[in-house]
Amino acid sequence: MKRLQTLLWLVLLLGGQGIAHAKELHIVASLPALGQIARGVAGEFAEVKVLAHVGQDPHFVPPKPTLARHLARADLLVAAGLGLEIGWLPPLIEASRNDVIRPGGRGYLDARSVLTRVLGKPQGKITRALGDIHPDGNPHWWMDPLNGVRLANAIAERLSQLNPPHANDYRQHAANFAKQVHARLPAWRASLQAMSPLVSYHDSYLYLTRRFSLQVTGFVEPKPGIEPSTSHLDALVGTIGQTGVKGVWLEPYHDGPITRKLCSLAHTPCRIMPDAVKGEGFAGYIGMFELIAAGGQ
Repeated sequence: MKRLQTLLWLVLLLGGQGIAHAKELHIVASLPALGQIARGVAGEFAEVKVLAHVGQDPHFVPPKPTLARHLARADLLVAAGLGLEIGWLPPLIEASRNDVIRPGGRGYLDARSVLTRVLGKPQGKITRALGDIHPDGNPHWWMDPLNGVRLANAIAERLSQLNPPHANDYRQHAANFAKQVHARLPAWRASLQAMSPLVSYHDSYLYLTRRFSLQVTGFVEPKPGIEPSTSHLDALVGTIGQTGVKGVWLEPYHDGPITRKLCSLAHTPCRIMPDAVKGEGFAGYIGMFELIAAGGQ
């Protein structure tokens, strides 16, 4: 009996050590689309928190103390990088006092390790006269679904290092996601090309338009972050008429009287093409492209 009790005690002890070793990971993503990809890869083996919410301009997120508390517990931070969150994420990381998720730490992951090519990097001398540009390149890279696949693979590898017992699960989740995206690419391409050429409010769709070979004939903003003048809008109305533009694309946070007036004068639809939609895991991220390919909301 004593021997049996000893064996049971050892089993419980070793089992407890195994549970501790495979503890739940805490992942924080800066943006909703990145959080959906992280959730899809992690599955049931991690908790995922997202700092920004759907419909919020990712350039301007209030750095609330609650967000710093999420970061304080994080084993992994997934960020868009390329300067997109420069105004709000660094102070939150500093306030979290979590060295693991600082840039360069084992718990920090951003676009620089994901992208094979950064688009929209400005050439020549950079001054404020150019508008609110990103010196390192266009940071809206998740709008290319293949970049989403690259992020999923990168998250799978990082989680495999942080939690080796579930490495195969993470990699399998990422592989299944890649299959889903590749299967949908032809239908997305056909639908999107039927909506080309287009005018965009801001150059946030660069990766998407390049992936699907769409023609962008102009921008509502004359320069990034600069509101259009009346003369600029008048010229844009003429461009839309001359080039057969099939819609003005904009995110929900850019929808307002200026764009609505432009669309009315140009007799073209305003298409709300979000950079994230509500939804869990990979289904949420894929749902964004499904919505965009259907003409937006």
